[in-house]
Formats: sequence, C-alpha cells, structure tokens
Amino acid sequence: MNEYINCCGLNIRKVGLGQLLFNKTMLIAYVLLAIGVIGWYEIYSLRFFHEFVNNAQVIASAGHLEDTKQIAMALKEQIFHLEHIEEVNKAEPWGIFVSQYTYLLYGGSALIFLTALAELFHVKIAPKVAAAFMTFGIAMALGGMTSIASDWGNPINIYWMILNPQPQSGMWLMLPLYAVYIPFTFIEIYFLITNKRELARKLAGVLVLMGIVIDFIEFYIQGLLFNLNDPRHLWTDIPLLWLYFLISGALTGVAGAMIFSFLGLRDKPYYEETMNLLMKAGLVLAVAAGLYEVVNYMSVDPKWTSLIISGTPVSPMYWTWIVLGIALPIVLWATKNKGLAVFGAVSAVIGTFFMRQAFIYGGNIVPMTDRVDGIGPQATNLYQLDSITNYVYLPPHTMEVLIIIGCLGLGLAIYSILDSLFAVRDVNDNVDH
Repeated sequence: MNEYINCCGLNIRKVGLGQLLFNKTMLIAYVLLAIGVIGWYEIYSLRFFHEFVNNAQVIASAGHLEDTKQIAMALKEQIFHLEHIEEVNKAEPWGIFVSQYTYLLYGGSALIFLTALAELFHVKIAPKVAAAFMTFGIAMALGGMTSIASDWGNPINIYWMILNPQPQSGMWLMLPLYAVYIPFTFIEIYFLITNKRELARKLAGVLVLMGIVIDFIEFYIQGLLFNLNDPRHLWTDIPLLWLYFLISGALTGVAGAMIFSFLGLRDKPYYEETMNLLMKAGLVLAVAAGLYEVVNYMSVDPKWTSLIISGTPVSPMYWTWIVLGIALPIVLWATKNKGLAVFGAVSAVIGTFFMRQAFIYGGNIVPMTDRVDGIGPQATNLYQLDSITNYVYLPPHTMEVLIIIGCLGLGLAIYSILDSLFAVRDVNDNVDH
C-alpha cells in the first residue's frame, strides 16, 4: 500500500530515492541520456571550446575596435561554419534537430489537444487516462524542445528575444507561446490529479477550453513559422500547413498513446476500452494523413515533389512514411485486434518520424535562395552541391544522432519521475464524468 504526503492539494507518493531514480524506466532513460551526453559534449566543445576560440594571442592582437570586430567575425566563422557538421554550421539548412523537435513536440502537443477534446465531449474513458496521457504528452514536448535548444548557436542569446520583440516573426512567437503553453499544461495536469475535486470540477470546463485554444494557437504559429520560408515551396505550398501538422502530430501522439497503454495500462480494467478508442482515432487520422498527402502532391511545386518521391536520399524517408506511417497502421488497426494494433502503433511511430525527416530535408532539397529583393527565388551554389547534383542533402553528423537519442531519454525520465511522485496512471482509476 502506497503512503502519500498531501501538499497543495496533491497526494505525493512517499518513494525512496532508489525507487524514484533507479527504477527500470529511469535506467533505460539513463542509458539514452548517456548516449546523448556524448553528442552534447561534442557539439558544445566545438561551439565554445574549440582551440581557436581559446587562442589568447590571436584575441590580444586586436589593436582597435575594428580589428576586434574582425576577430569576432572570424571566431563566428570558425565556430559555426565547420565543415561536415550540419546543425553546427548555421549557413546550412535545418536538419535532424528540427525534425526531432517537430516530431516530439507536435506528437506530444497533439496528444494533449486530443485528450482535452475527449474531456470536453465527456468521452467515458477520458477522466481515467487524461492525467497519464497529458503527462506523457508534455514529456514528449519537453524532449522535443531540448532537441531544438541543441540547435541554437548560443542559447544565451535568447535574451535578445526579450529585449527586441518581433511579434511578426513566427520564430519570436515561440517564446511567449511556450511561456504560456508549458505552465498551463502543468496546471491542467494539476487539476486532473488534485484531491480538491470540487474545485477541479468547477474549473474543468474553462481549463479544457483554454487548453484547446492554446493548442490550436500553437499549431497555427508552427505553421506560420514554416510558411515564412518563401523559397522553400514544400513548406509554403502545402495548404493549411498548421492542419497538416496537427493531423500528422495527432497520428504520432495516438500511436505513442497505444504503446504507452500497452506498457503501462495493460492491467487496468479500462485497457480494452482505451485501446478501442485509440484504434478508432488512429484509423481516422491515418486515413486523413493519406488524403492530405494526395492533396500535397497536387499542390506542391513539382520541382520539390519529383525530388522527394524519387532519386534522392529523401525519397526513402518519404516512402517509409507512406508505408509504415500510413498504409500498414491502417491495415493493422482495421483488424481491431489489440496485439496487431500495438504493432501498427510501433509502425506509425517509426513512420511519422521519417515523415518529419522527409518534411524538413525535403523543404531544403532544392538549392534555392531569395536574397535579392525583386528577383525571387534563385538557384545558388551556397551548398557547393548543385554543380554535382540537382538537389541538396546534408546527412546528419553522428553527434546529432546521439543527441536526439538523448532527447528521448530526457522525455522518458521526466515522465517516469512525475509518475513515480504523482501516480498519474493510477490516481483517477475510479473517476468518472
């Protein structure tokens, strides 16, 4: 029998440090984090501790301000324009950090969004699983945010976003969005697991509606962020990009929730009902994603679609998404068999990751730029590849792959700690609408 400490309306489980920090889930998380630490060490040693940066004699050679500026620019070139390292080189396009960010963040956010919708429409099973699913969703989102933070050249420079607001910029809007989104999600989780039931019931409707609005705004801003990349026709030609993000993110979230339910809720009396609901939702989302891909093929500039579909390194990513992310899950979920549904979920989780890869790398696949006003997008040899191939593809460096593995470990650790302390899988077993 678990013992609890009551604090601020929460029942906090009394767990020893061994149970909290060294349970099976945390041990897996530590392995993944250890892999990530190797990548983070490599990337930050290159960015901030490269021997050129520490060459005091070179720095001291600056005799006046202009020389100092030139030295500073040389340092910038040395740190951020290193060859063969995709995201360290800020002259090169977005890559695996951004695809991991969109994968985990959109998946987690969409799961939170769907859970809030289920609560709003009083879906019978929702109160029992809402706390667990929202906690799982925010853990995914935080893992994704860690991935994008690894992409920043100098995280300290974020203070310029506060001192120099640019509300017309999708990138700047990320700051106020997440300053509201993350705390609010934790407030939602608090009211789902608090023992102050009457207060929770009174505020439930308002909180759910606010959560849905905030989630909607998040996906709209994410769509805006990519839509502002005028030369990247894959990102600007897809109709209602925010809706595409929401559908594909929801597919990731629902598939992840199926795996989570299989691993963490299989002994619950409502497991069957939960899986049935998730299979129905997954089936609808997979079909919607498939239809969206047809629309995308008809809408996006053929220069991009032809390179994505065949003849480039992005093509296997795209077809992996179509087969594992859409086709196979539809077949397996349509059987209504719980075991096959889990295999379908694993397939969808893999497929949607490759969808994000195809989307990010595919957006950059045509060597275009729009640097001269009034001329429009032009072919460029910025990447020094167009003289050899008609596409741009820069594979991720090993350290970047290690980092995205570490981000998965971080998300897993966050969920494990919250579940150990607040029993999010068990706290609402007997709660109904």
